[in-house]
This record gives sequence, C-alpha cells and structure tokens, in this order.
Amino acid sequence: MAADSTTKGQAKPEVIHVPAGEGITLWVPEEPPEELVDGEGPVLSTYTFMATAENTGGALAVVDTVVEPGNGPPEHEHDDADESFYVLEGEFWVRAGGKEFVLRVGDYAFVPRGTLHIWKNSTEKQARMLRIYTPGGHEKFFIEISRPAERGVPAPRLTNADVQRALTTVARFYG
Repeated sequence: MAADSTTKGQAKPEVIHVPAGEGITLWVPEEPPEELVDGEGPVLSTYTFMATAENTGGALAVVDTVVEPGNGPPEHEHDDADESFYVLEGEFWVRAGGKEFVLRVGDYAFVPRGTLHIWKNSTEKQARMLRIYTPGGHEKFFIEISRPAERGVPAPRLTNADVQRALTTVARFYG
C-alpha cells in the first residue's frame, strides 16, 4: 500500500521551478516605531515566497526576504513551524532561545518552533536572507498582514493602516 503523499490535506507536492524575479511578492510591515507618523514610517520589507505549503504538499515554505536597515519583526514565536535563516547579503542581529548572535553572509541559523526570537537588519543598507518554514503554511499569515508588491515599484513606507492590519491578523492567528 502506498503511503499518503499529502500533509494535513495539502495537495501532492510537485516539482517547482521559480525563476529569479518570480514568486509571491509582498510588502510586509515589521516592528513599528514607538510613534508612527503616516508617510514617515520605515520602508516595508519585501518578502518573495518561492515555495509554499500549497506547492510543496505542506512540507515547507521558502521566502526570499529583503529587509531595510533596522527593520525586523517584534519578538515572537511560532507554534506551527520551525524557522531557518540563511544570509545572502548584509547582516542580521538575532536573539533566540537565550542566545544572541549576528548572522553574516553564508551563515545559517535554525530556530525550533515554540522558541521566542527576534531578528533585525543590523546594517545601514538593505540586507537579504532566505528563510525556510517547516512545515509550510506560515505564508498565509504574511499574505494577510502585507500588501501585494508591485513589480518595479519601490516598497512604500509603513502606515498606521499596515500596523492595524498586522495587529488584527496576529490576534486572529495567535490569540
């Protein structure tokens, strides 16, 4: 008898090829400043999902993450997925599981689900990393908190509407 090839009701995985510049690209809000003034907030990060639960049978999600200087999420944890980081450009400061370190080009880190963590671009220019969620599915959260990106258009600045959408989504996903 053949083993079930799906995970949690996901379709059977398929071979995928995502050419450079393609994927599901989103403008994602990161941690807002204490006092946010619309039009003056930080530039949104750009996340491009290369693989999702939908096309990997639930196995994983892979996101190419471009982060502006100082940007990154607030401290958080995932109860539904492990998260891996691989730095392509720049540096990221990370605190996770009682450890604090800087990830540089070529560095890798793994944060198991249920681990409180935070990361920030610690440079003065854009930084870029691949993040992998196992299993996939976490991309649904990012799709809901973000704005669809427009190809060839620079990412906009964070607004109070972005923050409110993110807070509403966090409450729905994580209580």
